[in-house]
Amino acid sequence: MATSLYDKIEAKGALDAERIVATARERAKATALSERAAADADVKARLRTAERKAADFVKAAKTDAVQQAKKATLERRKAVIDGVFVVAAKALDNLADDAYADLVLTLLKQDGLVGDETIFVAEKDRERFQNLFSSARDGNLDLLAKRLKQSKFRLRLAAEPAKIDGGFVVVGTHYDVDHAWTTILSDLRDGTEAELADILFSEGA
Repeated sequence: MATSLYDKIEAKGALDAERIVATARERAKATALSERAAADADVKARLRTAERKAADFVKAAKTDAVQQAKKATLERRKAVIDGVFVVAAKALDNLADDAYADLVLTLLKQDGLVGDETIFVAEKDRERFQNLFSSARDGNLDLLAKRLKQSKFRLRLAAEPAKIDGGFVVVGTHYDVDHAWTTILSDLRDGTEAELADILFSEGA
């Protein structure tokens, strides 16, 4: 039986349709695979970003914890050193007369006195200073000059007390020297705090 032209056209159309459908399926499959790969890559990138942020957060948290620990340690050490100097201040306030006199002499020998200086003493120590260093209790510090082995000195005790909590201040014509206990301890702390910290907080101490 002869195949008509119409049948040939119909058969060719059916074959073309199958090819179109197959091509469409392949393209759809390729598109789906591409979109899936892109989605997977996006998910992986987001995971990497999240992991990096989490790692950064943990690192920052650890760093902050370390810094806080160091800060707390330094504050505790400072408190201990503060305590040492509080004890030292109390010791200066409670010196016996002999120890007080020896300290005054030691400090004055370092001052390079001319001999006509006036000494202002903290109010709570003023009477003791005069009793120790003035034979007539009249402000003339003759006993102080004698103990300094400077008989020509004419040192005077000021009529008014120094405005300090403890210690004394030497006032000369061209210079003043501050021997307030707070000043002495402050200078001592500045010069020895690092060494003191090493002694107090060294391993095995």
